[in-house]
Amino acid sequence: MTHLAPGAPALTPLSRFCLIAGPALIAGYGIIRLLSDSGTPGPGWTAGHLALFCGLALFGPVFLGLRRLAPAGSPVRRRVAAVSSVVALAGLAASLAQAAIDLVVGFRAADGPEMSDLFEQVQSHAAVHLVVYSAGPLLFYAGLVALVAALVSRRGPVTGWTLAAILLGIVVMGVSLDLMPVGGMLFLQALAFVGRTDRARVADAQPVRGAGQYG
Repeated sequence: MTHLAPGAPALTPLSRFCLIAGPALIAGYGIIRLLSDSGTPGPGWTAGHLALFCGLALFGPVFLGLRRLAPAGSPVRRRVAAVSSVVALAGLAASLAQAAIDLVVGFRAADGPEMSDLFEQVQSHAAVHLVVYSAGPLLFYAGLVALVAALVSRRGPVTGWTLAAILLGIVVMGVSLDLMPVGGMLFLQALAFVGRTDRARVADAQPVRGAGQYG
């Protein structure tokens, strides 16, 4: 008969990969942005925004994976995690739309002034500006913070350090886009720790073979 130790595995291999790759690509976008001419179409703009789009897309499995970590014995936490993940996914959709628009504008514009004109045309629509450029992307961060906060416990895998690093990363990126590499690395430190801790839980939960009913 087999026995599983407490703390059965919750994160899928895809979620663990995305916990690292998503923030790393966002940090990569920030680095490319610093090394290229910001606001000018070209290889730097395209490469940076492709990294941003892919990095954001990988947060879909991150949100779903974190939601699965909600403790089964706490209905309130599970409800908060469920609602927060929906909010975060809505913000993710808005953020992806913004990155996609940036890519399209970069492909269509011949130079910086034309790029500015195209952005003005897009953002002149009130609904687009609200959903894609102002309120929408904020849901990404609000949902992420609420989701992580609902999972914090002293025994992990989501700890107070995870929440603190996420909050600091959001503040840093909000101060200046030039600090995107720092914010992305803070996200990486916070979320990669969740992945490492979850792998430890998987190891602890491996079946003990040959044990009887009473061990």
